[in-house]
Amino acid sequence: MKKLALLLTTLLLALGLVYPGGAGQAAAAAAPVYTEIATFVEGNLLISPAKSVLVNGSAYVPVKLAGQIPGFTVAADATGVTLTGSKGSTKLNKDNSILYKNTNYVAFKTMLKLGAIDGKYASSAISLFIWSTEDGKNKSNSMLYAISKLPGTMGIVLGKKVYLYGHPGSHWVKSVQYVDDYNQNFVMQNEAGTEWVLDLNDFVDNTMYTMESIDYLKYYYNGLTVWTRNAMITDSPFKNFEKATIANFRSNPASGNLEMIIRRANGQEVALEIEPRDDYSEYVEDILFFKNPQTTFKISDKMWSAIREERAVSGMTITELLLSWGDPDNIYDGYVVYGNQYVYFINDKVFSIVNL
Repeated sequence: MKKLALLLTTLLLALGLVYPGGAGQAAAAAAPVYTEIATFVEGNLLISPAKSVLVNGSAYVPVKLAGQIPGFTVAADATGVTLTGSKGSTKLNKDNSILYKNTNYVAFKTMLKLGAIDGKYASSAISLFIWSTEDGKNKSNSMLYAISKLPGTMGIVLGKKVYLYGHPGSHWVKSVQYVDDYNQNFVMQNEAGTEWVLDLNDFVDNTMYTMESIDYLKYYYNGLTVWTRNAMITDSPFKNFEKATIANFRSNPASGNLEMIIRRANGQEVALEIEPRDDYSEYVEDILFFKNPQTTFKISDKMWSAIREERAVSGMTITELLLSWGDPDNIYDGYVVYGNQYVYFINDKVFSIVNL
């Protein structure tokens, strides 16, 4: 009996073994060679489907964007693509360009040689800043200074298309406004092209997420068979440990909130909101099992029926109780507490359930 509390704690942790906990390691192993980065010219974000990229520490600019940088022109003919700046011109080749996603990119160091420009890659914002005038330099440096004042890694959303809880649709983070020594704001642009200001004093941590976050979740979870853990789902529409499939992840078009779409066996799709957090996959792995609990824990049909109906019955093992009712509010030597219900054990099996 004295080992009950320790055993319960161990089992609470052991239940996590049915989650696909290797996702983080797989992500590291599959890290892309190319890192997409935002491009700012004269302090203004260039919004384009084609992003600049960082490859082995060197920045490359899409040829489509190079023509928008002051002093540069791009010409294409049967012999290839020629980039011309105020200091000269060059034909793109394997030494000064790359092909990425079927788009030609020119090395930024090549552009520096050809044109009257300067620039800087800001790792804290994953962004390339380019300028050709003193005013553009001042605007860029002012933004870089504001970025340096942002808490944590918040600067990495600069220049990105993001989604926000409570704000429908997608939004571009166009710039950082440095207000004073303690305050900055993000200047945002929505899908309609309207600019608005996100006051970072009122901004709640983790309520902003990127398309990369959604793509990550889709890559690792879409199509997986799962069993729903009702004890962890508020107002669950499912039967406890109902077998289902992860169908998709999305930004809710009406609220902007991140959602996971679960497809039931009858084809019905249920949207579950993922609350803001540092790691959205934690929510997925908290509420779902990725292996059949009945076979994983060798549960009899009788006990499995009780678990599915979220009942606690005499003879249940500790594991079966946890699967049925979830984590207890308190663990003591010989019994556990769920609200006003006290569950007593003998030989690590449920002996009686008392309502107080």
